[in-house]
Order: sequence, then C-alpha cells, then structure tokens
Amino acid sequence: MALSGHSRLTLFPVLHNWETWSHCILGYTTTDGGLTAVLGVLPIEGNVHEPGDLFALGGRHGFIGEWKGTHEQRCGCWLACLGSGSRNVKKPGTLDVATAGWTLDMVRTVDLDSPYYGHARVAAGRLTLEDADLAEQARALMPSRSVLAA
Repeated sequence: MALSGHSRLTLFPVLHNWETWSHCILGYTTTDGGLTAVLGVLPIEGNVHEPGDLFALGGRHGFIGEWKGTHEQRCGCWLACLGSGSRNVKKPGTLDVATAGWTLDMVRTVDLDSPYYGHARVAAGRLTLEDADLAEQARALMPSRSVLAA
C-alpha cells in the first residue's frame, strides 16, 4: 500500500541508534485534514543503518505514562510526538516546506486509542519526494558522523 499527497512537509535528521551513532532523515506531514500523521524515512544511499520499521523504532525508545493502548498504538504515539515536535520546535537545519509532493511506500498504519498531538492514526514507511532538489537538500541534513557504508 502507498500513500501520496501534496502538503506541508517537515524534514529533519534523527539520531535513532545511540550505540552505532546512526542517523536517518525523516519526513513528517499529515493527511485527512490532519487526522493522520505521516512519517517516512528518506532513503540515503550507503546508510547501512536505516531504521526500517518506524513503529519498531518507536518501541525501542520507550513511552511516557500518558500514552495508552496496545504496544503498537503506543509506538504510534511516539511517532506522532516525534513528528509534531519536529514541526513545533525545529532543530537547526530542519526543512519546513509549505507544499511538497510525496509518496510513502511500505506503509503501516495504526489507529490510536484516542487522539494524540491532533492525530487519530499514524502511517509510517519509506518516503519519496517528487522534487529531486528538495530530496538532495534533505539528504544534505545527514550528520557527517553517521555510519555509512564505506
């Protein structure tokens, strides 16, 4: 299943594994009038530590007490928090684009037990951007200390 759209898009680097100092670039947007949080990993050639399943990534980071529901729903809450937070408190170098075309592949969607950060569900997968220049700008956000294949 794939999702696609044209909407506001926030792109930012994430340190997702402290042991290997592995980073990735994530994109955050919404669909359904904001009801669905959409998060995707932007593939970077040579990034041997790309996180893959973002819900599993959420599970590795732990949860706060206010998040309820199943383990999968709590992983979705973590992702919704990460996306929403990336837009509300921008890290240096974050790209926030008013409108961008995107496609999310390998999508996994989870309905949350109640709304969190304005979202009722979370969709996560692998992100492709229509604009090649924007994709290159986003890939340039990758920290130089990240572990890439030699």
